[in-house]
Amino acid sequence: MSNPLAYLPLALAGANGALNGLSVRRLVSAGVALLQRSAPLVRSLSGHRSGILLPPSPALLVALAASEGRAAALLDPDASTDELAIALRREDAAAVFTTIALANRLPSGLPVLLLDEAPERATWLCDGDRRTIDLAWHGGLHLTGEADEPGADEAVLVASGDDRQRDALGVPITHRRVMASAVATGVRERLGERDHTLTIAASPTLFAVVAGVVAPLMAGGRVTTAERVELDGVWAIEQLETAGVSGIVAPAAAYGVLLDALHARGRALDAPVLQRCLAGSTGGELDDTLARRWYDATGVRLRVGDVVGSDGAFGA
Repeated sequence: MSNPLAYLPLALAGANGALNGLSVRRLVSAGVALLQRSAPLVRSLSGHRSGILLPPSPALLVALAASEGRAAALLDPDASTDELAIALRREDAAAVFTTIALANRLPSGLPVLLLDEAPERATWLCDGDRRTIDLAWHGGLHLTGEADEPGADEAVLVASGDDRQRDALGVPITHRRVMASAVATGVRERLGERDHTLTIAASPTLFAVVAGVVAPLMAGGRVTTAERVELDGVWAIEQLETAGVSGIVAPAAAYGVLLDALHARGRALDAPVLQRCLAGSTGGELDDTLARRWYDATGVRLRVGDVVGSDGAFGA
């Protein structure tokens, strides 16, 4: 690729942020190492897309970097096995990056990269072939794909068992478009290196990935991700009060869980640097009661989040 910084993972590495306490440079380097050290992966991806069955997490960045610049289909971890099979066929995904817990939902015989131990190591599985791949990388970051390869300018496609989500996107989501949207979102939200964003999302929706991961990391900030706040609302409250969290990106329902956790402990929130609270809402609106309760409890306005860019918003 003629301009490496036009490639999303390398642009993120250049911004030098951190995801769950791990350097983004390290995560992207691990993805490059995975691609360089796995000939079966390279052969599988030749002429095809990759699939990513992961929540927003450090492993997601490893997977994007290991996709060699080709389009990566973001798969819904809550989808059924049949829905995943449909999505994989439709997106022509020839290998899937995932975890042990999610791999059993995938069709048999499909090449799988397990990233439970990333960025230290990955595990390749396919038709009885199992091998461990060391992801330590000491060379410079580079991309082996060429700019004129089919799909080389694409970044991600949202894939699920529901075609309505795909149809709503309308146009391919390119590296350039994702980065433009992330930068525009960062400008709108005044993101910077000192920001610490708490992103709560079980599925890699465009809103969660762009507003909750890419935008704050492009600004050089820190991101902490959680899959399901309802499993431990107390932990999330502790993050807000002790980890210097300046922004939250989460589904609207997660804010209700946080409010319930605050009510249960009987003490007001003490999060002096919290200033941005964005809620993903497929309907485009927030419940007025929820928004009012959140403001009363925190003093911070709860807003519907969207993903903006030079060519318009993707939506929440």
